Amino acid sequence: MKSGNDELFRRGKSTTSKHGPESDLAAKIRQLQADRQQHAQAINEIDQVLHRVENALAELKAMTTRSSGHVPSHAAADTADRPRRHYQKFELTGEESVLDFIRREGHPSTAEINNNWHAQGRTGVANPILARLLKRGLLERESDPTVRGSRYRLTPQPADAPH
Repeated sequence: MKSGNDELFRRGKSTTSKHGPESDLAAKIRQLQADRQQHAQAINEIDQVLHRVENALAELKAMTTRSSGHVPSHAAADTADRPRRHYQKFELTGEESVLDFIRREGHPSTAEINNNWHAQGRTGVANPILARLLKRGLLERESDPTVRGSRYRLTPQPADAPH
């Protein structure tokens, strides 16, 4: 025998051991197959959950369209299912409304102005309008530690100033 084989026999190992590279590879393959099966089951469970969520959302959407009495048209279904914007005509423009409210109230806070904005049926907040009026010099902002935000007052304008 060769000297390398003699050494193996002396250690008590045979050349037909079950711990060779082939058995390691087979064990790795079995482990990968088991992992693959677990992942396939997990994907199947995820698909089932997503299907239930999709059904629940469809039922919810059906309930809201039934309760509102609005039947979505085919054209609306083609768009990205977003709510349509409804523009309203108000007696005063946003700027006029804010200036009028400040004239009446004296020194209202941002929150009070926004509450008035919503009370008129307007959407969003009046903050962009306030910023525009401040930039044009029609309003002055006053810091008030008793309220969150600021208080506003009209700037004194000369009689010959354009409106």
